[in-house]
Amino acid sequence: MMPIADRFNGIRRVLAGLGAASIPALAILFLLDDALPYLEFSEASYGRFWDRSVWLLVHVFGGSLALLAGLLQHWSGFRQRHGEVHPWIGYVYVAGIVLAAGTAFQLSFHTQDWTFGVALFTGALVWLAATCLAVVEAIRGRFDAHREWMLRSYILTFSFVSFRLVLEIPWVEQLGTEAETSTTFGWLCWVLPLCTYEFLRQLRQDQLSGRHIQSGLLSPDAAAPRS
Repeated sequence: MMPIADRFNGIRRVLAGLGAASIPALAILFLLDDALPYLEFSEASYGRFWDRSVWLLVHVFGGSLALLAGLLQHWSGFRQRHGEVHPWIGYVYVAGIVLAAGTAFQLSFHTQDWTFGVALFTGALVWLAATCLAVVEAIRGRFDAHREWMLRSYILTFSFVSFRLVLEIPWVEQLGTEAETSTTFGWLCWVLPLCTYEFLRQLRQDQLSGRHIQSGLLSPDAAAPRS
């Protein structure tokens, strides 16, 4: 029978493969269907958000910028062939998040339901914090930690894509009122992916520690978590 750790490792690889195939396609779909319409700066395009149209336009622009720059940042083939532009794309990515998260803070105080405002504010705060920590780790030269925080940051960036896609599923509208579904999935679309990433990352670390102990490269005391 296959060990449980190997099963989870197989699941992690399957999820990584599915993500690599679906994330770019879903990102482009989001940009075409949800982001581009806001370029038509009119009351008809913005609907009930017209009184906050400038804030929303900057929010969508910053998020779209981060979404595209993040794809290039995490595309290993592009990074290996064009490593010299990697830092510059990173600057664009961070700038997009600063714009999107900053305007999300303002928009969170003007939602129709305060519970969704809390979800939006908290998500933007965690998004900005993860990105700032990625920048700090890069400055300190700790590039393994930098990559981990960048992954967390992009998970949060992509949560806005999954949020819009989930709300477009017909049966989701039947689960409750607009405020109820928006608030619930406003949390779930970033909390669940982030928790899944942390679980798989910890599992991988435990596997690597176990292999090092078996090979004599690491003592059990060194592998044990510190309190």
